[in-house]
Amino acid sequence: MSTWPAFSGGFFGMNNDGDIHLARLASVYTALRAGHLPSLVNFIGLGHRGLAVNAMYPWVTLLIFVVPHLWWSNALGALAIGFFLLNLITIMNSYWLAKALTKQRWLRWFGVMLYQFNAYHFVVMYGRVALGEALGYAFLPLVMLGLWQIWQRQWRGTGWLALGMGLTANSHVLSLVMFTGAVVGLELVRLGLRHVTRAEVLAVLAAGGGAILMSLYSLLNVFEWVTHNQMVTPTPSLIPLSPVVAWQQLIQNDFSESANGAGIGLVASVILLSLVLRVFDATTGTWRYWLIGTLLIWLVAQNWWPWVKLANTPLQLVQFTMRFLVLVALGLMVATILYFEQTHAPSKLMVVSFSGLLMGLAIAGTWQLHSRVGTTYVQAMRTHTSPTATARLWHMTNQNYQANIDTRTIPDYSLKKSGRSHLPTITASDKMNWNITSPMNSLRAAFNTTTAKRFTYQHATDQQVTFVAHLRRSKVELLPVVGYANVTYRVTVNGRMQAAKRAQGQLQTRLPAGRSRVTISVAQSSRHGWLLALSGLASLAIVGGLWLSWYRPRH
Repeated sequence: MSTWPAFSGGFFGMNNDGDIHLARLASVYTALRAGHLPSLVNFIGLGHRGLAVNAMYPWVTLLIFVVPHLWWSNALGALAIGFFLLNLITIMNSYWLAKALTKQRWLRWFGVMLYQFNAYHFVVMYGRVALGEALGYAFLPLVMLGLWQIWQRQWRGTGWLALGMGLTANSHVLSLVMFTGAVVGLELVRLGLRHVTRAEVLAVLAAGGGAILMSLYSLLNVFEWVTHNQMVTPTPSLIPLSPVVAWQQLIQNDFSESANGAGIGLVASVILLSLVLRVFDATTGTWRYWLIGTLLIWLVAQNWWPWVKLANTPLQLVQFTMRFLVLVALGLMVATILYFEQTHAPSKLMVVSFSGLLMGLAIAGTWQLHSRVGTTYVQAMRTHTSPTATARLWHMTNQNYQANIDTRTIPDYSLKKSGRSHLPTITASDKMNWNITSPMNSLRAAFNTTTAKRFTYQHATDQQVTFVAHLRRSKVELLPVVGYANVTYRVTVNGRMQAAKRAQGQLQTRLPAGRSRVTISVAQSSRHGWLLALSGLASLAIVGGLWLSWYRPRH
């Protein structure tokens, strides 16, 4: 029920961010099909420029989308299976957390429904098609489960915390930073309340060590690329939530992408408000602290505060404060379960009623978003209006799946222009408006789009790309590929090896007069395979330890 509405009618509503992830999936799929690890630069899609997207966005957990495609040639169907598995993982992980919080089965499933069918979850998956964040959303309950068990002095909590943080690190670095901040924040609160013990600190540190071992391959790739290259970051911005826009989307049950208008949905908002009202009457119960913390995070994310003062700090990498809503969703789940656990059990009628509303509105919102894409496509094709090309692409079927991969270009992770005079100044106030900041950020990329137009793309694998160029005379030419300092490139022109150097953020070589067939390939760009093996062994050890801790008491 969480997946079908987004794929009904034989199409999927795609967007700009989704096209980036499609290119990543295609690169990993092509590599595994050829029997080797994926290249860390992406020649498939993204303008075929060889951007280091696979290096900066961990690809390991994307296997839930890639493996079905290895078994089934239907690319759209494989994508649907991947989303099904993603939702299944989210449900399983949230159930394990709920099981640790309460022994009441109906209450467990109510907590699961509240987390799984939170409107923000569906906005991330289908409105923004942000696969990395969706994976982080799926693994966050494991992080909370680990902390909860550590607080209860259960040693297996170390394993759950390590597993949750390790899987997050192998999915989305920004989510890892946010969740790490949340863990540190909770521990500081406990420290202030004098609840922290030496054993607890050691358990959290041990979990951190386990998570690092699990994600060493992914994290080292990011570290190596950042330290060897000055790259253009994703658009630096700090756009807070607008209560006005969020309210409009709330009452319309609108899941469409918006920089400042996401929310947790009508039912979750009613539950949050109801618990807030109960706080004033309650005098006991730890659920109150969870609710207050959740409410504070939601309040902080709004545009009521002078966010512009922080726009030039590292917080600009967050881009949108709506990303804090993942913590709101989890906090609300925990607060709701603890409220009923510490006051009175909910009736089955209430659980069924609210769960039905949660599910119904989530499905309806997804259906509305999906239908809007279909309607736009039909109208554009009927009237032949200017957005026809975009409407065709974003109405994604098996027939135009590859076109979505090939069309999208981004400046992110291109090499940055050298010299301050060439870099546009993006002010703090600029960073509060995406439409201003995004084009300015593109100007920072050291990539000559004019000379790139002289090359015609032919084909690409995950390790090489081929172009054709026609020149009137022999000359040194910039190739339409980014030239990273830590990558060994091999350039052939008409089948012959050709010396190339790095210049102006790209590769450069001499081309003869007439037609030139240029192939650029990378040698061993998937380095540190041994670290991937080590990370895999660490993951198996942690999962095995958790399984044994569950198995032994029963036999």
